[in-house]
Amino acid sequence: MAFQYGFNSFNYQDYFERSASFLAEHRWIFEQSNTKFVQAGTLDVLPSTWIQDLKRANNDELNAIPLGHVCGDWCDDLKRFLKVVKSLSVEYEQRCDTCSEKPAMAKGISPKKMYEIQNLTSLIGEICDRNETLLDFGSGLGYLSQHINAVHQFRVLGLEGDSYRVQAAHKRQANMFPNSLEKVKYVQHFIQENSFDQIKEALTSAFPDELNPSIAIVGLHACADLSVTAIKMFLFNEYVTKLIIMPCCYHKLAFDEEHCSKFKNFPISQKLKEAKEPHINFIGRPFLRLGCQQTASRWKNMTEEEHISHGLAMFERSLVEALVKPGQTVTKRRSKSGGEDDNLLDKFYLSDASKIGPECDIPWDDTHRNKFEELSKKYPDGGQLAEFLTCLQTCLQPVCENLILLDRMCYIEMEAKYRNIPVRCNLIKFSNDNLSPRCFVIVAEKVTKMR
Repeated sequence: MAFQYGFNSFNYQDYFERSASFLAEHRWIFEQSNTKFVQAGTLDVLPSTWIQDLKRANNDELNAIPLGHVCGDWCDDLKRFLKVVKSLSVEYEQRCDTCSEKPAMAKGISPKKMYEIQNLTSLIGEICDRNETLLDFGSGLGYLSQHINAVHQFRVLGLEGDSYRVQAAHKRQANMFPNSLEKVKYVQHFIQENSFDQIKEALTSAFPDELNPSIAIVGLHACADLSVTAIKMFLFNEYVTKLIIMPCCYHKLAFDEEHCSKFKNFPISQKLKEAKEPHINFIGRPFLRLGCQQTASRWKNMTEEEHISHGLAMFERSLVEALVKPGQTVTKRRSKSGGEDDNLLDKFYLSDASKIGPECDIPWDDTHRNKFEELSKKYPDGGQLAEFLTCLQTCLQPVCENLILLDRMCYIEMEAKYRNIPVRCNLIKFSNDNLSPRCFVIVAEKVTKMR
């Protein structure tokens, strides 16, 4: 079956301009870490009319807000916010769940990871030719590499920077998949943009009979900058003809060495760089983290009790963080020794960051306690407000993730055009984002193999 591509005609400039303007206007919702929103005064910025409307919403209505639900009697600016969020949604090609897996393969693998491995393997099987050699970026313990070979008999070279994981992958292969030893190889290699020559040497060593192979880059959980490195390697090297990779952990993107306040690989497309310039700079670590936050698929199923518990836990942690003085840190205790009526501060260790071991623990003093009383009185319904903030963040989460992913898609298209490389690309979403929140796959293929 021929694989269908459908992303090359997307209007990136329009989407980038609208979403950048909207996120800049509402950056107060996400610009602080969720452990710092009390200290930053974010709850004071929550519009009182929004609070009143959200307090009137029942649990089903609250769950449906990030999905586009709007009540007719809500204030105009909240309705406008939700209307714009809906207008910034993107229709991606969705992949339904694929075949079930043999119990032996699933041993020791979580349902979430097994779901991702199965679906990504199925997609790779549709796109790649059996004569191609696959590079598994960030191969870890070899789960994806082995599954690809078991299902489709591909040659796979797993590249992993952690030597312990490479050793564990070899051991796992020898114990569970000895018949794959000739077709699945693992090497320790920290993948960088300029390391393709080293990778080619590793390929030649692993598969000496395959001279100048056609190469496809694949990857599950290509964290932080790795997926961007894969994109560049696909574009800059003639032997790499296909790319099928699942990005994640956007919040771990590295800062530019020359401009420590800017990220090396975000924005990466010129169109997004230009679109965000007229607006306040909303891009920071919290923005990237929000792109990784829970999706509406999880939020929509929460019970009233779960909302109360989550909001209270979120508020309590942020409240305690607001008490900390310079040079101090807090850590939540694993369990409380006291009863339900114990003070909130008893749930947390206070430590001197300059010391280690038992000597680092310090007691809460009167300054801490007085500030705690002050903030507790200021926010008597702090847990509920914290959950309202989470609701608004859940509304913005897909907009943030769209911006991150579409920036990469735009870069592929623009760079390929600049280099005169005919490329077809798509951004595919696996259907069960409740089980696998980071469920997007970047797919790209050079129409004409360059030699």
